[in-house]
This record gives sequence, structure tokens and C-alpha cells, in this order.
Amino acid sequence: MFRKIFISLFIFALAACSEEAPEIKADNDSPEYKASEFFYAILLEDDINKAVNASIPKYGRVIKSYGSTKQFARNVLNMRFDEVEIEIDHGSRSVRKRFGDTATLNVILHGKHNGNKVADMRQIQLVKVKGTWYIEKVLDDPYAR
Repeated sequence: MFRKIFISLFIFALAACSEEAPEIKADNDSPEYKASEFFYAILLEDDINKAVNASIPKYGRVIKSYGSTKQFARNVLNMRFDEVEIEIDHGSRSVRKRFGDTATLNVILHGKHNGNKVADMRQIQLVKVKGTWYIEKVLDDPYAR
């Protein structure tokens, strides 16, 4: 009996350790990185503190008021995914936005919910405070009907 429990715990621990964090393809101090980190925290990692820390205090309070990332994603962002790929539309940025203190990016989300393919797009506003980018607001899908 003890042996079965030990083996089960060992396999569980091994599986937990093999799970890797998602790879974000952007510079650590870029708005693209912060936007990707925010959506990974909300949609994949289910880490409300990471999402709040990536946001300005006002938006962080909004996120926290929902109690969980799933509730925030469902009620505010109107997003539900079982699995998702997050892509930043690099055509949506300009040199002026890149080197200024504000940025607006398009985030493209492809995934599945209840076995159905789901594609979504959101614009995200970021602001640079003391050299660090923060999420200011997630806008609705600009191409929704």
C-alpha cells in the first residue's frame, strides 16, 4: 500500500516538474512581452497575482475584484479556452508607439473550447511607468460584429 502511494506521488511530482512555462518571443522590456505575459497568466497559468502585477493598479483592482482569472476572462474579456495559443500582431505597432510611453497592440488568440475551434482578437493598451510596461486596459475585439 505504502509503495503504491509513494510511486503515485513520485509520478505526480515528475509530471509537475516536466511542465514548462510558455515561451514568450519578445524582449523582456518590450510591450509585446508584457502583453504575452499578461494573457498567459490569465488564460493558461491561472495566476491572478501575476496578471495583477502586470497591470497598472487601477486595472489590477478590477482583475482582483473578480476573484479568479477564469471569472475575469469569462466576464470582462468574454473569453473561454480549454487550450490557447497567444500571438502578438507585430504589424500593429509603429516606431513611434515602440519608443513612446504608450503602446497599443493586437493580441491574436487561437484555441479550443469544448472541442470547438475558437479564434479571438483583442487590442491591449499599455503604458510605460519608470521604464516598465504595464497593462492599462484590454479593449474589445475591434473586428467583432
